[in-house]
Amino acid sequence: MENIRELLEERFSKLHSQKIVVFKILEYGISVRDGKIFCNDIEIEPRSMAEACNVDVRVVKSVIDNITGDKELSKIFSNLKSTLHLGQVGPTIGLGEIVIEAFDAREPGIIHEVSEVLARHGISIRQAIGDDPDFVKDPKLYVITDSPVPSEVIPEIKKSRKIRGVTIY
Repeated sequence: MENIRELLEERFSKLHSQKIVVFKILEYGISVRDGKIFCNDIEIEPRSMAEACNVDVRVVKSVIDNITGDKELSKIFSNLKSTLHLGQVGPTIGLGEIVIEAFDAREPGIIHEVSEVLARHGISIRQAIGDDPDFVKDPKLYVITDSPVPSEVIPEIKKSRKIRGVTIY
């Protein structure tokens, strides 16, 4: 299968408003099943999605119909799942957060190199979430740790030729 972004750009190339809705659905991991939209098992009203995308509710209904009526799109969108992201709340509840910017987010081994440094410091990773480079212009890797991360870890992580920037919260 081609890249999902390319597939969606092709299928919705002449349907600008629908394309806005499709990418919003994908951005939030919202699924389309049985002619309805869901955030995991919570049904979302088309009107709510329309308001979030600043489009008419009929546009959202058309997107649902287009996805449901297309085997390839249906297979993708029926299996999406929204996930908890502890990044912004982590420091509030005693967790650490490291934001990694890679030179090339598609290059293998970025998570490995970060986790290796953290393991040497006895820091456990609770969660790692990466932006998809096909959908985000400047993708980042968000690493949530079981405890705040000391600043002396930054230079060690930055030694990697794959990593452009490191921010600790």
